Amino acid sequence: MTTKTIAVHGATASQGAPVAAHLTDAGHTVRPLSRATGVDLFDRGSLEAAYTGADAVILQLPLLYDERALEAAENAARAAETAGIEHLVINASTPLPPEPIGVPFLDARHLAAAAAVPRVTVLQPTLYLENLSAAWSTVRSGVVAYPLPGDVPVPWVAAADVAIAVERAIAREAAGWFALPGVNAPGHEVATAIGTAIGRPVLWQTITPEQFADLLRPHLGDHAAEGTAAVYRMHAAAPPEWPDPAPARETLDWAPRDATTWATETRWPLALAA
Repeated sequence: MTTKTIAVHGATASQGAPVAAHLTDAGHTVRPLSRATGVDLFDRGSLEAAYTGADAVILQLPLLYDERALEAAENAARAAETAGIEHLVINASTPLPPEPIGVPFLDARHLAAAAAVPRVTVLQPTLYLENLSAAWSTVRSGVVAYPLPGDVPVPWVAAADVAIAVERAIAREAAGWFALPGVNAPGHEVATAIGTAIGRPVLWQTITPEQFADLLRPHLGDHAAEGTAAVYRMHAAAPPEWPDPAPARETLDWAPRDATTWATETRWPLALAA
C-alpha cells in the first residue's frame, strides 16, 4: 500500500482522534491540524500552508450553525485547491440532504464538497455513540439523558468505525458520497449495554432539547449548545429517514459494530468515578 501524508482537522478531538490514530496505524504520516498547531479555518493562508505537501485532507467542520460555517467550508475548499490536494475527505458528521437547503450547518458540507480537487469523498455518519460517553454524559448518575425516545430504534455509529471508513476511502481512492449508518438499537437497549459494561444499572431518560442544551453548554458554549438543540427539535418534529448503507458496504466494506461491542470497548472514567 502506498503511504501518504494526510492533514487531519481536529486530530485530537473526539471524532478526529480515532481518524488520526487509524491512519497512523495504517502507516500514513498524519499532520494534525488545530488552532494549537497554528491552523485556523477562518485564516485561509494558514490552511494553505498546512495543506501544502499533503496528499489528502480530512475535513471535519466545527459545530457552527451560522454563516461562519459557510466561511470555514469555503476557506478549506479553496485552500485544498491552491495547495494541490489530491483527495479531500469530508466527515459531514451527519446525514446530508441531496442539495443545499439554506441551513448553514448543512450547506457548508455541500460547499466544501464542491472543491475542485481530483477526488472528494463525503462520509455521512448517523448519531455518534460517543455522544453518550462525552464530557456531558450523565451515566455516572445511573441514567443516559438524551433528547430521543428510548423505544425508537436509532442507527448509532461508533467514531472508530467512521475512522476505518476514512482510512479505506484513502487507501482505495474512493470518491463519492457514502452514508454510514450504524446498527439500529433503541435507547433502552443502549443504556442496558452501557450498564452491563460498567457493572451498574443504567436507564434511558428522554429529555427535551432545551435540557440537552443545558448539559452541553458548559462544555461546548452557548452557540454550539443551542444549535445542537435545534437539530434535535427538528428530529422531534420530523423523524429522519436514515440513509442506505449499501454503497458504503460495497466500496468501503462498511460493517459497524453494535452498541454492546462499543460499550464494552469504551473507557468509562466518568461513570466509574465514585
